[in-house]
This record gives sequence, C-alpha cells and structure tokens, in this order.
Amino acid sequence: METDLTQGVTEYWLRLPSKYKHKLSQIRVWKTVRMVTDMDDVWVRGISPNQLNSEEIRSIPFKKIYFQHENALFLLGGNLPEERLKTALLWSPIDKALPAEMPDYNFNYFGVDEKIQFNIVPSSIERSAKAQIVDLTMLDAIIPTMPSIRLQPIEWTLLDDKALLIGTPLLSIPGKTFWQQQQFLLPTGYDFEYPELSSYFNKIINQNSNDYIIVNTDNTYYNVPKDKFKKLTISGYRLSR
Repeated sequence: METDLTQGVTEYWLRLPSKYKHKLSQIRVWKTVRMVTDMDDVWVRGISPNQLNSEEIRSIPFKKIYFQHENALFLLGGNLPEERLKTALLWSPIDKALPAEMPDYNFNYFGVDEKIQFNIVPSSIERSAKAQIVDLTMLDAIIPTMPSIRLQPIEWTLLDDKALLIGTPLLSIPGKTFWQQQQFLLPTGYDFEYPELSSYFNKIINQNSNDYIIVNTDNTYYNVPKDKFKKLTISGYRLSR
C-alpha cells in the first residue's frame, strides 16, 4: 500500500511562470501567503489545505501545486520529489510582492471582428442554487398552495411560457436550476472553463450591471433585465396570469 505523503501537510506551494504572475492578484489579500521570484518562475507558499480547493486557486491557469515532504517538494498527486526545498530565497508577503493594481488582461486573441466566446464546463465544486426556470403550468398549480412567507424571498419574471425565479431558498418544484457568479446565472454543475475570465465577460456583456445573464449548456446566453423582476406573491401572480 502506498503511503499518503500529504498526511499532515499544513501548507501547499504554487509555481507559476513569471509572465503570468498578474493572475495571482485574486489571492493578494491572503495575509499568510508569501511569494518569491526564482528565475523564470514565481513561487507562492503558505496556501492552506482549505484554500487549496478554493475558486481563487482553482481559477489560476498554468500553475503547478506542490507539497513539502522532508527536504523536498513533491508535485501534488505524485510520490517522487521534483524540486529541492527552496531555502535560499527571500520570501515576501504576497501583497508586498505584487503591485496594488494589476494590468488588465490582454484579450486580443479574441480578434477585433470576432464575437466574444466563452465556454462552460462541468464543475466538481458544489454551490447553492440561486435561480430556477420552471413551467408556468407548474407554478399555476403550486402557487395557490404555498404559504406567503415561503414566497417572500423570491423574485420572478416571465420568460415566454416559463418563469425565472431568483432567491433562496428556492421553491421545491421541478425546474432547471442555476447558481450565480457575478451577474451570470450558470446551470448548476457547470462553471466557466477559465473562471478568471468571468469579470471580463461580465464587464463586456453587462456593462451597466442592469441584467442577469442566463447561460445555457451549449454556451449560448441571453440577458434578462433586472427591472423586469417583481416580488412573487399569490395575488401578484394571479394578476399576471
């Protein structure tokens, strides 16, 4: 039986090519994390086991994650040492090592005349659903039976023959559920292929932050203005129907 070398590990190390160090800006506020530049790489240490699986770390591309065992660094998931322990480097708190304002991402690879594209992919990270799309026939049947207090957290709007409900806890009725990332509503079980681009997409697609952006699993999307939503009440629903 192989020994689990990660048992007892209290910090993880991250290695990233120096030219991508601006992608570390989202963890700049982590006070326990330190950073150093070594040749063509930047190294980050002090990442806790809880932080390791965070969205901030998960969304950093081109990274390698290591853990320390005795006097060597092992690639996460590996059982053979890959690097000597970095003992001769001058480490700095990450907020000191990175400038306060990072340069904008370079998205020229989209092309001047190309339509903005993004991909969502299945995700292993669980989040709470914040919205659902349900058939109006289902709502017609269930709304008269619901206590008013159960409807108080919910806002809704019509989408042709369906309704979009936003608020938690969601109603316990069949429907397509979504979780929220910024102003995007992504199908539950999915995330952006590169989550660090979500701020960029939100800025371009939803410049005034006045819409929710509903994303489909085929990577198409449509906007729903926030001012279309109203509180879900039994009387209000009846009047709208």
